[in-house]
Amino acid sequence: MTKALPHVTQIIGQLSKPQLIPWATRLGVEFMQGKTIEVVGASVTRLLQEIEDMTLVKSEMMTGKLKNIIAEVNKNFGGDASEITQEAKAQHTKVKDAASDRGKRAHAAIESFLGAADGAQIDVDEDVAKPFKKFIDWWIFNDVEVVEVECPVWSDEGGGYKGRFDLAATLGKEGKEILYLIDFKFTPRLYDDVRMQLAAYFYGWKQRTKHIPERAAALRLDFTDGPEEFAVILESELYREYQKFLRLVEFWHLANA
Repeated sequence: MTKALPHVTQIIGQLSKPQLIPWATRLGVEFMQGKTIEVVGASVTRLLQEIEDMTLVKSEMMTGKLKNIIAEVNKNFGGDASEITQEAKAQHTKVKDAASDRGKRAHAAIESFLGAADGAQIDVDEDVAKPFKKFIDWWIFNDVEVVEVECPVWSDEGGGYKGRFDLAATLGKEGKEILYLIDFKFTPRLYDDVRMQLAAYFYGWKQRTKHIPERAAALRLDFTDGPEEFAVILESELYREYQKFLRLVEFWHLANA
């Protein structure tokens, strides 16, 4: 490679993701709802406590205490409101960053397993134990034989791109060994652009190596108690997705010329 190439994820990132707008809005609203209840609860609790105390004090003292409480409520819903709003706006970023960090740690645990000697003990953080266990269960059930881990890809097609997927391996399926290109996902569901991403990896790796993968798949390992999801995509669909991806590659290079 003689020039810096865009990553597969950069190229696909040009696509609009309208599903993120309601998700971000919901997080902001839920945060403001919880914060408002918290602030109201604190003020009302203080008000009730002060009223109980004021039954034993003189009238002029009661007036002063009520004024103080009113000032506190106004502060919470006046001066502090802008701070609450700013926090609400940032909730989707905080949640996304936290999910990304957890996904990276789950991925690192699996990568450690793949690189470890047989029988080696892998230390796994408690909050990523579920996806790690799902991976081990999938590994055992599918009779996996590793061909390559953390597989780099690149291609000159469409102007050129590069990337890296997680695992090339043969799986015992349909009474034979089938070569799969596999990428790990830690999301609540598989999104539409996953097929295009896998297609870019599939054909990039196919061009780079002597191996001829037969299928590509996303192995979704989320953080719930449910089973893993192994979504297989056959080459007929991968080819269609790859043609769409190449148009995006061309657009990226035109836009960044």
